[in-house]
Amino acid sequence: MTKFIAVVSGKGGVGKTTSVINIAHAIVQKGKNVVVVDANLATPNVSIQLGLMDPKGTLNKFLRKEKDLKEVTYLHESGISIIPASPSYSEFQKTNTQNLHEIFDHLNETVDFVLIDSPSGLGYDINQILKHSDESIIVTNPNLSSIMDALKTIRAARANDNVIAGVILNMTHKGKHELTEEEVKEILHYPILANVRRDRKIHKSVYRHTPLHYIYPRSRSAKEFRKVAEYLCLEEQTQ
Repeated sequence: MTKFIAVVSGKGGVGKTTSVINIAHAIVQKGKNVVVVDANLATPNVSIQLGLMDPKGTLNKFLRKEKDLKEVTYLHESGISIIPASPSYSEFQKTNTQNLHEIFDHLNETVDFVLIDSPSGLGYDINQILKHSDESIIVTNPNLSSIMDALKTIRAARANDNVIAGVILNMTHKGKHELTEEEVKEILHYPILANVRRDRKIHKSVYRHTPLHYIYPRSRSAKEFRKVAEYLCLEEQTQ
């Protein structure tokens, strides 16, 4: 049975795409089949981060029934399968987001995990994703503005009967002007699955169009993303 995991946040720029890509690779390393879906149709980043700058087959074309599932699925050298969204604004304008549910229907029973890189905010798209996903992982930064936006996303997930696996606290640096892990847990009331520090290796991996977990598997950040993968795989075994 395929498990659909939505990776969500209240605002953009908190590190959703980086988190999705690295968790996916860590799951692949555990022998599981994973597909990453870039469901951020307005401002997609998965294909760009992985070096696929102008994909011919995209989620947009699948939703318009112009391509089938195989034609929009790409295998990265790291072992991650991805379904990219088009970076083209005209492609975005031509795509009806009301059809998003179709990608869930077609991927069900095909792989072990589908990780969805979701749009930020609380619009129609994110509600469709939360409605059709099994669980969500909240990505946030250690500042009050980001945490309060994450809290809104948590409430949206609950409203869609979505199970919240936990929180990724991203871009921390243990400075005196940021919230601590305990303070974040107290506000959001969910466990911290990973605490990812600011890391130059993440920037290097993005520049090299490949997951940090693939090229720097022993790094501190890779170990944090691996914790999330281990949690999801253990959870799958116990169900």
